[in-house]
Amino acid sequence: MARRKNKPRLIPEQDKRICRAICLCQLTMVLSCVSIVYLSVAIYSPSMKAFKSGFELDPVMCQTVDRQMPNNCPWASCGEWCLTRTSGFCPQIHSVVRRNGTDIQLNNCTRVTNTSCAMIDMSRLNKFNCNNGTACNNIRGVFNCSNGHCKNMSEFFLCHHKADGPTINSAKDNTKLNGFFECHGVHCTKIKKPFDCDRYCSKITTANVNTLIMHEDNVIAADCENAVAFNQARGSEHGVRIDPVEIWKEDDGNLLTNCATVTRESDNRITATDCLNGTLLEHDTLPAPFMNFTQFWAIYENSTRAVDPEHQRYLPNQANLTIYNWKKLYINLEGCVNTLRGECKDFVARYGNDGDNNTAQSRYQCYYNKDANVEFVVARYDLDKVYRELVVSLIVPIVLFVISSISLCIITKSVKVGDDAKMRCVCAGDESEDDVFGAGPAGKQPEQMYDTDDDVVDLEHQAVGGQELEDIVGLPLDSHEMIGSTKSLIPLSPTGDSNTSEQNFDEDQEKAAKCDVPEKPLVIL
Repeated sequence: MARRKNKPRLIPEQDKRICRAICLCQLTMVLSCVSIVYLSVAIYSPSMKAFKSGFELDPVMCQTVDRQMPNNCPWASCGEWCLTRTSGFCPQIHSVVRRNGTDIQLNNCTRVTNTSCAMIDMSRLNKFNCNNGTACNNIRGVFNCSNGHCKNMSEFFLCHHKADGPTINSAKDNTKLNGFFECHGVHCTKIKKPFDCDRYCSKITTANVNTLIMHEDNVIAADCENAVAFNQARGSEHGVRIDPVEIWKEDDGNLLTNCATVTRESDNRITATDCLNGTLLEHDTLPAPFMNFTQFWAIYENSTRAVDPEHQRYLPNQANLTIYNWKKLYINLEGCVNTLRGECKDFVARYGNDGDNNTAQSRYQCYYNKDANVEFVVARYDLDKVYRELVVSLIVPIVLFVISSISLCIITKSVKVGDDAKMRCVCAGDESEDDVFGAGPAGKQPEQMYDTDDDVVDLEHQAVGGQELEDIVGLPLDSHEMIGSTKSLIPLSPTGDSNTSEQNFDEDQEKAAKCDVPEKPLVIL
């Protein structure tokens, strides 16, 4: 028997709105659980540690005094991922911890100049490959070499050294060029002992100036009338804010100091913060009209006349403000970040200058613990921010988890699956239970015919065959009985002629066969 081309689905198509709601709630619940697990490491645990750390809320000043990048990394000032141990990039920074210096204002300043002597980028040095023929036959100066590849340091530095090692021929023994060498043509003499190099910088104007302020790798020179202070230092204790008081005037001599920030105002004023190591020089001490940075560093280092020698309250020496001379510096209490945005490299660039080769040390605010047994200070410590992040990270995933759970419970109660495997929403008695499970109002089953082997029969063909069979038999067929049954063909009277009965039976069988009644019994679902 031929099958219908578009046979009905055994499992009906589901309501997409119900499916989407279930999937969305399940996805939200899973993501909420995963976020809670992750945040327990990234937020919850560090927050509890911060609340119990005992660090001071008021920041102090720190200066980097040492930076190392070892291959073996037992600890690091900053790691890029807190879930694993730091490896590879391993900055180790040590700092001196001190109180803030003096905030000052210089008045009626003229002839202001700013001279910079920044650290040289070593990648800019010219390179020579002495392994390549005669490339190093005519080199002159101090070179930093590694396996025959040499960088010319004399191009940007004036080095104070003594070549006291063996002499190597760069053309013949180029692979022996490892370390620092003083080269004259092909003859390179090794420098064994450590030495210092000064950068080639612009000259500092000293004509008709009485104030020199160091700021990072810059020197600001000016001719000012006086200076006033806005706070007093109290040694290693907290300083106090005061009304402006004059601490220097031009008749006292030339003023030298080192400040964290320097700002030039529009009305011939210069304001500076965290100034310390203030010293005074006689007016004729500075070489005129110019001096280089090497001369300035030497003069500043040898100056011993303090601005406030008795109490050290204004422009004090750094030693009087020091709390700890040597502490590890961490980016935060964990010593790591989870952003994976290269924060540690930026951290080292900002906090990692340790003053080598007369460069400026990094100066920054930090937070410390009064307990001397705590061996580190941190650059980031904000309990208000920690509290806000903790509250948000707790509320958001928990609320989403609860909402998705309640939604799934409501769906479980309001969505029923009928006998036809279709999900239907039963809300506020919109549909009766009989409708949900596929029964009609009169309790009738749908009159759809299926073979016992789950094949769909052509319903219209069956209807025509059933009418012909009813005409042949002369009796109405019971719609509740199996259509393929021979019950209706049995004679109703036992007294009839057997031959007649057999003949009628054969004729009925022949006509029934012509109606294409299926051999297999059909059932009504």
